[in-house]
Amino acid sequence: MSGAVHPQVARVAALLRGAGLVPREGADIETVRADLERLAAFASADSVPLPGERLLSVPGPGRAVPCKLYPPEDGAPPGLLLYCHGGGFRHGTLAGWDAPLRQLVRDSGLAVLSIEYALAPEYPFPAAFEEVVAVASQVMAEGGVAGLSVARFALGGDSAGANLALAAALALRDAGVEPLAYLLLFYGVYAKETDSASWRLGGVGGQGLSAASMREYWRTYLPDDDSDWRVQPLHGDLRGLPATRLVVGELDPLLDQNRALHGELENAGVASELVVAPGLIHGVLRFNELASVVRDLIAEEARALARFFR
Repeated sequence: MSGAVHPQVARVAALLRGAGLVPREGADIETVRADLERLAAFASADSVPLPGERLLSVPGPGRAVPCKLYPPEDGAPPGLLLYCHGGGFRHGTLAGWDAPLRQLVRDSGLAVLSIEYALAPEYPFPAAFEEVVAVASQVMAEGGVAGLSVARFALGGDSAGANLALAAALALRDAGVEPLAYLLLFYGVYAKETDSASWRLGGVGGQGLSAASMREYWRTYLPDDDSDWRVQPLHGDLRGLPATRLVVGELDPLLDQNRALHGELENAGVASELVVAPGLIHGVLRFNELASVVRDLIAEEARALARFFR
């Protein structure tokens, strides 16, 4: 590890601090959620909406699950990526991920359906997991959503969303749902441990994740301290999963977990690729409008996704 945060990411972190947009430490959940939405609005101010993007809902196990569809601008998409945003299982909204998902659609030609799963502590585990499985099952069974028809599907997400996407893929496999074609997972958390070497990188660059904050996220999400594979997919039976692409920053506290998952996937016979991005920290996807290094990262993953589906 170089230990040096990419200068563009350091500049963005300083910009956010200067604008008073860094979430307040020790604040209650609602305050932090509001802080993060202000940060997202600032970071995505230059993002141009896709002409056909729209809000919709998909029936879930206990409610209609809000979702947002991002169709490509030209032609029929070769596939649909069902996406779960990050946020420690307790933060995040559809609008907060507009900018990176719009870019992913434009650069890949695929459609994206973003899932606003239920958040803790109002809805602790397994609510979010069950909603993601329900939405993915229905959309895949119907061959599309909201009049958009596709033949192939992928699951993706970042951070806590990557955890939900991987666990949902295992559940879909076990349920005999038509196989997914691809998993695209950005800096995911796949187990509850917070004591490996890479956790010493917590807070690098003045932004991102720490072991203390991750333990608090787990406490909020798991009041009963559940430990099965739906919570820790790193320790589940990974056989039969689709081709998987893991993307993580060199300075991300979750680097060790992503390396471990890559090894476990390979041991299970799954085609797995691990991308370690130099100088990047946790949670950078939403900085794509502010840092070309993040735009370049999303563009490369979009190209990889497009290659796989065409």
